[in-house]
This record gives sequence, C-alpha cells and structure tokens, in this order.
Amino acid sequence: MATDVSSANGTKSLAAMLEEQHARDEAHKVTVEEVKDEEDVIHPPPSSSLSSAVPTTPGPLIEPESSTAAPVEAAAAPPPKKKAGPAFDVRSEELFPALGSGPKPKAAAPATWGAKPSLASAVANGANGAQPAAPGLDISGAPRIMSLPGKHMEQLRLVPSQMLPRGQLKKPLRDILRDISKRSKANVDMRGGPGGSIIFEGKGSVDAVRQALKEVAQQVGSKQSVRVPIPTSARPHIIGRQGAVVQEIQQRTGARVQVPRADESPAAEDDDDGDTIDVLIEGDAVAAEMARREIEAIVKERASNMNLKLKSIPPEFFPFIAGAHNANLRDIEERTKAQVHVPRYDTWTSQPPPQEAGLGQIQFAPVPERHIRIAGERAATQQARAEIESLAAQLQHQLTLRQLAINRGQHQFILGDEADALHEFLADTGCAIILPPQSDDSEFLTITGPPSCIEAGINRAMDLATSMQMASIDLSRQHPSAPAGPHAHARALTRYLQERQIIKELEAMYDARIALPPSLDGPVTWEVYSRDGKNTIRARSDIMNVVQAHPPTRIRNVSVDPYFHPYLQSRSASKLQDDFGVHLLVPDESDSSDVFLVYEGPSASGAPFEIPRQRPSPADVAAFEKSLQEAQEYLLATLGDQSNVVSKAVDIPGKYQDKVRRFIAREQQAQEEGQIPVRAIVGDVRGRDAAAKCEVSLRGRTQAIDDLVAQLEAFVVEQEKDDLERGYTTTFDFPQKFANFLIGKRGENINKLREEFDVDIKVENGKVEVKGPKAKADAAKLRIINLGKKLEDETTHILKIPAQYHRELIGQKGSQVNRLQDRYNVRVQFPRAAAAATAVMADDQSVADTASETGGSRPSRPQPAADEVYVKGPSKGADQARDEILSLLQWVVDHSHAATVSVAQSQIPSLIGQRGREMDKLRADTGAQIDVPGANDPSDASGRVQIKIKGTKKQVEEAKKILQQRSSEFDATVTKTIDIDKKYHKALIGAGGSNIRKIVADAGGPSDGAAARTVKFPRPESSESTIRLEGSSQVVANIEAAIEAFVREREDQTVVTLEVPQPQHRLLIGRGGDTRRGIESQFNVSLDIPKQGSGRADVKIKGPSTAVADAQAHILTLLQGQQGETVAVPRHLHHAISDNGSFFRRLRNDYQVTVDHAGQPVPPKPSPVASAMIDSRETTAALPLITDEPGALPADTHSWKVVEHAPPPQASDATTTTTTIPWVLSGPTENVAKARAALDKAIAAAGQQSATGYLILPDPRTYRFVVGQGGSQINTIRKKTGCRINVPKGQAQGEAIEVKGSKEGVEAARDLILEAVRGGSK
Repeated sequence: MATDVSSANGTKSLAAMLEEQHARDEAHKVTVEEVKDEEDVIHPPPSSSLSSAVPTTPGPLIEPESSTAAPVEAAAAPPPKKKAGPAFDVRSEELFPALGSGPKPKAAAPATWGAKPSLASAVANGANGAQPAAPGLDISGAPRIMSLPGKHMEQLRLVPSQMLPRGQLKKPLRDILRDISKRSKANVDMRGGPGGSIIFEGKGSVDAVRQALKEVAQQVGSKQSVRVPIPTSARPHIIGRQGAVVQEIQQRTGARVQVPRADESPAAEDDDDGDTIDVLIEGDAVAAEMARREIEAIVKERASNMNLKLKSIPPEFFPFIAGAHNANLRDIEERTKAQVHVPRYDTWTSQPPPQEAGLGQIQFAPVPERHIRIAGERAATQQARAEIESLAAQLQHQLTLRQLAINRGQHQFILGDEADALHEFLADTGCAIILPPQSDDSEFLTITGPPSCIEAGINRAMDLATSMQMASIDLSRQHPSAPAGPHAHARALTRYLQERQIIKELEAMYDARIALPPSLDGPVTWEVYSRDGKNTIRARSDIMNVVQAHPPTRIRNVSVDPYFHPYLQSRSASKLQDDFGVHLLVPDESDSSDVFLVYEGPSASGAPFEIPRQRPSPADVAAFEKSLQEAQEYLLATLGDQSNVVSKAVDIPGKYQDKVRRFIAREQQAQEEGQIPVRAIVGDVRGRDAAAKCEVSLRGRTQAIDDLVAQLEAFVVEQEKDDLERGYTTTFDFPQKFANFLIGKRGENINKLREEFDVDIKVENGKVEVKGPKAKADAAKLRIINLGKKLEDETTHILKIPAQYHRELIGQKGSQVNRLQDRYNVRVQFPRAAAAATAVMADDQSVADTASETGGSRPSRPQPAADEVYVKGPSKGADQARDEILSLLQWVVDHSHAATVSVAQSQIPSLIGQRGREMDKLRADTGAQIDVPGANDPSDASGRVQIKIKGTKKQVEEAKKILQQRSSEFDATVTKTIDIDKKYHKALIGAGGSNIRKIVADAGGPSDGAAARTVKFPRPESSESTIRLEGSSQVVANIEAAIEAFVREREDQTVVTLEVPQPQHRLLIGRGGDTRRGIESQFNVSLDIPKQGSGRADVKIKGPSTAVADAQAHILTLLQGQQGETVAVPRHLHHAISDNGSFFRRLRNDYQVTVDHAGQPVPPKPSPVASAMIDSRETTAALPLITDEPGALPADTHSWKVVEHAPPPQASDATTTTTTIPWVLSGPTENVAKARAALDKAIAAAGQQSATGYLILPDPRTYRFVVGQGGSQINTIRKKTGCRINVPKGQAQGEAIEVKGSKEGVEAARDLILEAVRGGSK
C-alpha cells in the first residue's frame, strides 16, 4: 500500500526521498488493481475481514464532494498537513517527473463470485455509501465534503503507471488542464498524492466536473489492458441480447470490452461456476476501471445461483451418498433446498476400483469424468457441498471392499437391465457392486460396503449369478474344415449375426441372454443363459440350426489391405448386396486384412430379412460358391492392384497442424468420383518451441502418396513464405449495416473467409482490417468489397400474402422456394412459429459472439408477421422473384376454390376404378384436384367420408356436380339376385359380353366398363346359378325383366327345317352374309345354312316359335319367284367368259341374276408369265438389252408368240375332272332366261377365240400409240379384227400386250398394232 512521505525523514532531500519511492514502486510493480483505497484502509468493508491477505485493487479514485451530501465518514482523508511552501509540491508530476519505466502489465482482477469479493464489486453494489452512477461517469470512493454551497468537487487520482510519460503528452500537463477547464466550464487543478500519484481535482457543476475529469483521463492517462475473469455461465449476461449490454458498457465508459467467442473459451460440459473466461478491457485508466466495475457488478448480480461439480468424490461413494432409492439424496435436497445429481455407478470405465486393504487404508480415488453436480442458490449450494464432502470423509473410513471372480457371462444377471437394480441390491445388502466394462476381460467384480455387510453382499451377488441356467456352444467345433480356419470362420459368423441383429432376435425370442467371447483369438464359445431351462435348450437348438445353415461355403474370406476398408464400406457394400446378394464384413481392427463375404441371396435386399435355419443342399452350395466367386472377382477388380499400397510419414512444422489437416481434407474432397483417397492421420505436435514438428502419416497408392507429399511440401513452403508477409495489413471501408452479413451466425461467414484466404479479418465500426500475406489479403479484400457492393444493391420486398396460401407457395419440401432462390439468387423467407427458448438463446449467443468481436451492434433479423413474406436479394433478382411469387399467388388464389362431397365409404373403390382409371379420367375431364380418402381413413358414424375438390370455380363446380350425381346414384343403388339356369348364362353374356352390355344399356344402365359391375355372373367353373344385379331400382327392374324375357324366349325355342335348293342358298346368305344377318336380327332367330358343295338342301330356323314362323314366312316369300338354271360351260373357256369377273357383275347388275358353280372348284387361271414366255426362235427380231437406247432400235423390233386354245382331251378315267364347269343362274324367271341367252352368246364368242397372242415391244413408252387418244386407236383395231386387246396399264418393260381372237384375227391385230407404233414413232 502506498504511504505518504513523512517530513521527519531527517537529512534526506525531498528529491532523494522521491527517487527512493519510485524505486520501491518499480520493485513492487504496483498496478491499479494492487493499490489499496485509502478509505478501505481506514474503514474496511465487511468482506475484508474474511482474509486480510487478499489485496483489493481499485483503480483511479474519483472522490466527489457536494454541499448537499450528508457527512458519511469523519476521516474521509488523511489529516491535513502543513504545507512546506506555496511554491513547490514534492508530489507534483510536473515538477518532479516519475523515474519509473512507464506502464506496467496489470495483474488479473480476482473473481468476485467467490467467498472473497473485491472492493470494486462491493462499491458497485452500493457498499460504502456510494451514490448511484451518473449516465456519463461512474462515481465511486468516499465523498469529500465542502462547505461552499452550490459547488461540486470531485477528484481523480492516477498513479505513475496509469499515466502517459511526459514525452508522449501533446502539451505540458498544466496547459492540458487549462484547455480542459475552458472547454468544460469547470475548474480543474492537480496536486501530488500518496505514493507518487497525482490527484486531479475538478470544481463546478456536476456534469461539467465529470466531463472534465473524463477528458483528463483520456488525454493524460495511458492505455490500460485489464483481464477480468468471469464464470462461463455469466458470458451471455455480459453480452446481452444482440450485444446490447456490452455495447452499453462501451458507450457509457468509453472502454473497449472484448468477450471471447464461445469456440475460443474452454468448453464445459455444463454451466459450472468453476469454469472461467477472461474478459479483456482496453481503454484509459478511468474507462477501464469503470468497465471492470460494471462487469463485476453484473457477475455479482447473476451469481446468486451457482452450479458446482464435486470432482473430488471417489465414484465408489456415490451409491452410499445417494442411499437406497436416493433416500439420503432427498434428505440433503430437502435440508439445503439445492438440487443434487449423483450419477449411477455400477460399472467402472477408465479407472478400476482400488485393491483390497485394511479398513481406512483403501486408496479410493476420484475419477475426473464422474462427478456430482450441485445447483441452486449460493448458500444452499455451499451447504449441500459441505454436507456431501463431510459424508465422503466419513465413508473413507467406513467402507471396505472385496473382489469376487464370477464367470463373465453371468455378470449381466447380477444387476440386469432394471433401472433400480443397484438400489435394490443396496437396500437388501447394504453394499454396492461394481462390474467391469464389456471392453475388459476381467472376471472380477467388486463389492463395497461396511465390513458388517460385505458377506451379505457377496452372497447376494453369487445367488443372482447362479440363478440362471447356462448352455454353451463351441462354434469353432461346428466347422473344423473351414478354409480360413475354424476359429476365423466362427468369429466371422458371430460378427455377421451381430451386424444383422440376429443375436438380439434370439435373445428376445427365447427370453435369454447370449454371452459372446471378448477375446479376438482362440476358440469361439457362446454361452446361453436363461432362468427357464427349457428356453435355454430351445435357444441353443435354434442357434445350432443357424450355425449349420452357414457352412464355410456360405462365408468366404478375401484378403484386402486395410487401406481399402473405408472405401469398401462406403461404396461397395450396397453394390455387393444388390447385385450379388452378398453381405460385406469389414473388420473393425485397423491392421486386419480379413474381409468376409456372406451369401444371403436375392431376397436379402428386399424386406424383411430372415436368417436361414436349414442345412443347404448341394444345389444351394453351388449357388453360394457361384455368387461368392462373382462377388470376389468384382471386389478385387474394383480395388485393382493391392501390392502398390505404401505407407509414408512426413514431418511438418507444428504450427501448421490445423492448416495441414484442412488442406488435406480439401484436396481429398476435390478428387474425382470413384478415386480412393489417401488415408492421412495428422499427429500431435512434438515439443513446444518454434521448431516443434508434427508427423503426418499417409497410406495409399504410391503415385497418390507421392502427389500428396509434393502438395504438402509445396503447401508448407507457401505457408512459410506467407509467414514472412503476415505483417501486411490493409484497411478499407465496409458498410456497418452489413457487418452482420459479413460475419454471419456465430462468425460462420467470416471464419470461412479466414480459412479460405488464410488471413486475419477484423470488422469494427464500418472498417475492415485484413492482415496476412499481401496477395491473399488483397484477394480477401476484393471478395469483401464485392460482397459489400452486392449487399448495397440488395433490396427487400415485404409481400402481404394470407397465411392459407403459404403452403402452396412454398411447395412440397420447399421446392418452390428453393427454385426461386436458386434462379434469382435471393432469399425468400416465409413466417414461422415462434422459436423455442433454446433457439432464441442460440441466436442471442451468435449475436453476442458477433458483438464481442466487432465492438459494434448487429441489427436483429426481422421476424415476418403471419401474413408477410420477405424477398431479399439483388434488386433485379428480388423484383423478378417478387413478380413470380405474386403471379403464382394469383394462380393459387384462382385455383383455391374448394368443396367437399360426402360419399359412402363403400363407394370409394368404384369411384377410383381399376388402377385409378375412373378417378384419373374425372380429374382429366374436369381439371380439378380431387383428394380421395384412403381405405384406412376413418368414416363418420353413418359410414360416409369426404372427398375434397380444389381448383378453379368452374373446375370445382363441374367435379362436384359429377361426384354428387354418382353419389346420389350409389345411394339409390339396390342389389338384387335372380336365379337363372346355368345353361342360359353363356347366351346371356354373348360373344365378348356384347349381349349383356346391350341388355344393360337398353335398361338405362351404363354402357361402359361399369356394366360389368351392374350384372355379375358366377364363375363358369362354379355350380352357382345366381346372378347379382346392382344399380338404381329402375335399372335393376328393367335388367331383370330383360333377362327373364330372354330366358322365356330361350325356353320357347323351336327349330323348323326348310328344303331350299342349294342354288338358292346364296339368296338367303346375301353378299357378305348381309341377308342372313338381316333375317336373324329382324326376327331374333338364327339360321343354319349348309355349306356350299355339301349337297345338303335343309335350312334350319331356330328361335321362339312365333319368331320362327315369321322368319319362315319371310324366307318363303323371298324365295318365291326365284329360279335356278344350270349351264355347262367348257372349263377352258371359263376365264375367257368371266373376263376377270366382269361378266358376273354384268349379269347381276343387268338381270339381277347371280352365278355359282354348285360347289365345284373354279379352274385355275392360266399364268400370264408362263404364257408370255417367248421362244427366241419365234422372235422376229432380237430383243434389245436394257442398256440399249430405245431410239436406236428399229421400230419393228418386237417379241410375238401365239398360243392356240384347244379343248383338253377327254379322259378315259372316271376320276378325272370333267371338261365343263356348271354355271348355276339364280334369279327371277324372266331374268334367268335373259341371262342364259347372254351366257350362250358369250360361250359362242369365246369359242371363236381360238388363239391368244402376246406382243412385247422393247420400249413400253410406245404402248400409248397402241391405245391412241381416248382409246380411239385400240377400238379401231378391235373392230377391224374382232379381237379383244388388253394393253398393260403399268407399261413396265417386258409386259406383253394380250390379243385374243381367231388365229387370223390375232395376226391381223399384231400387224395393226405394229403399224400404229411405227406411225406414232415418226
């Protein structure tokens, strides 16, 4: 503590004494926190009595005096001393400058939330009668009273370490005070103070004095840096919502307050008041001290509740501290009103229990990760802590322990899965039990408790362990000849069944527990435990079936380098399962190369998987081996050469550890699809000096390793080069209103920029400072400037859209919003429900992070109202997105008309139709959206459901009308059954259902596919004869009447046979069967007319008696007056007379007479090709080649052949075909005679055509000369020769002109044709 220099020091001069005082200050390194307040020396606060050894550290004192203030302390200042002289003040800094070395580093202020609060916190909370702080300046210290009325006086005391050296002042100290006095209208003076300090005294009005002293501190005081430790839990309260509190402190005090970001502070599992962070305060002495006191006041206010972690309690004491069923714990909480959480401890993890020893000598030790948590008010928390620590001290001398070896498989049954099992054990025996973890092979469990209860605990543990029936299965002995070895096969099978959850299924199925061997080597033995011995036997039997169903042929071992294992798991496992039905087993051990393939079959990729339980047949084994071989070949082909895998270690500077880790991650992410990345492990830094190294272990293919090593070396070189340039700093303006976007939530955006460009970026008060290598800093600067320009162009549109339309605008899973955001590069924000408290805290936390970093406030994100949609982005994109949203809104509004139609739930299938066809058709016809309830949707009490319709007004009305109509029809639907003899069903249905459809349509029912639902016949193979009718009552009645009428007609069926000459059958059939169908349709009968040539003349009429009679009369009338006459026509003249059917048509058209041949076959028509074959010897001139030019040939060049027609010779064999064919003429009597005459004339004419000539001209184009204009030429030739001449219409080369007539006429016709050709060619 600084003391006044006494004048009784005798012979030493004042300067010498001042020099000694400075030397003592330098040795002590006095700081503003270590200097004790004069008032606290004279009148110590109550808290100082707790420990006089703890120094309090107030900063510069500001001592107010006011005529209106009552006397508070009689000795507020040291007794006044007689002044040595008016001209000199030995404590004046201006007259006797300090000999110290300037500002000294400050010690951290002590925490104020513990048992020893500092003076600063006491003053901030009103101790020592401090007045409330004014808005501009915090008032602290003891008031000094002045007798002058209406005057206010305050003092500011600064020690030398808190002041700038004289050489750094802009003006002499007296001049600075004079200027401040003029500006502030207050009188500011200075004088020496204790310990070489200087007291600045201001007089005047309250505001003027405080402003003046504040300016003194700013101009004279040195920059102070103070670190104030605070609890981690107090961090959000220091920052405030969106940084409001820390900003207010900065504005009020003028100091800069930096609260570490959450990711920079030590992570704590929970809010524990033992975890602290340091708040850095920078500013002049007054500002720093004021900010420190305000922060400590906030901590003090928020520290009424606290959280503690008791990490000094051994976990073996936990069950006894809590008591059986937490009885002790409830008593402690009830007495102290604190909340105490004692974790359950029945299995040790990292630290086993201590060894057995004598009572009170056992070395119980705490485990850091297991601790008791206490929360509540400070006093209650401290009381609970004291009680628990006292109880733990007693337990240290009261508890002993015993260790008991029990088969590992039986451990799980001692406590089981019950949550209260440990409490029950403790209540029954007075002891606790500690089991080894599954990862440990130890069979020893530990019983802890008082010596008198240990035996009871041991007996209880043994009883529980031996209460289970056990059966063992040695899997290694089941397949001793496995290629990979029996143990390896058994381990692979065990792991496979674990992965497929088969072991859990077996345990649940048989209410048993299956203990698996923990060892990775040696035989594999399963132990099956169950309280019911029968279940043990059943479970063992089922396990044996599963094991026998998985022989070595089903599980194949493939050696794969561990480097490829991650790739196999991520890329190949699903491919093997889908394509080959093979399950992939990759070992957990990083150094094992044993990969196993297990055949499951194609069904394994479907649902649900069922484990086989039968021994495979030889065919199954062949299928296993085939699929496993194919899977192995695919696997090895995918991996390629495994011999080219190497390992390599690279040393890098330790300071680049994190950067190298991020660099490797980026490089591997940039690799091509399907490329296996190098496995890289970045080790810990070795050493703490600048030359510390860090090893990077690499494993992969040689080329990939070499490439990555080269990249790492280049990266390190680049970083070292960058380190030489890290002093480069560039500062530029950035709009403060966009600082939050630059920083991002929790600093996300700015951290990305820092990592991407490897620079340090600070944002504060509209300025951005980028520090790092010049190229990278400039690149980061350009990116940030462009971001600012982009944000400057940003526009926000607030659209008023009713909430009921939001879902359609957002789209399914946000598809519409995402499309707009991607297309226009904007953000579209729809309103959402109020965030949960945790989300608000998280957002506040992120805002606070930003505020603490930037020193500026971050504007809060606007929360849209329920009917507001925000569109934010570049102005052009935002405008386009807004327009599209409004356009889409208009469409949604237009299509948002809705209606519902109530229908019976049983009608839904008929409305949907087969495979949804009916409903799809309705949707397509109306354009409306129709939502039909599902089969599992509940109906109302009346069995009806609602169909929802949505669309435009017209679409909704149309769909609603149709559905209502169908609903009404369905509601009016009746169901009726009629019994019809099975023999009539086929006739009722008709060909392809034609008859029943006609019946339904005529009855007023549907004419489409719904007719099948209206009338339902029993299956043909069934013996039922009941027909089910469904529809409206009128339609059902009409259908019933029609069916009954049909049956009556069938029952009244009769058959009448008419003898009709076969030539007249054609009259009954008609052309194409028209006459026959007409008769059947008109009279509802069926006609059975014999086939032509059968020789039969009986025509049968079948149908109802009246209809048959009418049809018979009609047929007789039709045949009346009809005559048939047969004419024998020579067979060789048949085609000449018929003239390709033209003669038949002439008879039918002119005389209404038809011709048939009494069933005899028509003679074959002579082949024109054969007839046209020309013998070269009979050719009058050589035929031209195709390549010859037609104009170069003589005009009379042609081919000619004459074929004479002679009747075929009479055959002596009776079986030979006759030489004539009958022509049966049928028709009216008078017309038959005329037709006979015409036929006789045609026979005579054909008889005169004794020859046929075939004339081929070399140039088909000359055929037109034969025809002449309008057929004049050919008609002339026909008249002159009496021949029939046929000129080919196609006029293709090689086709013959056919000439029929007498031999002489044919020759004459040839000459005339050639003459016509010669004449036309000239």
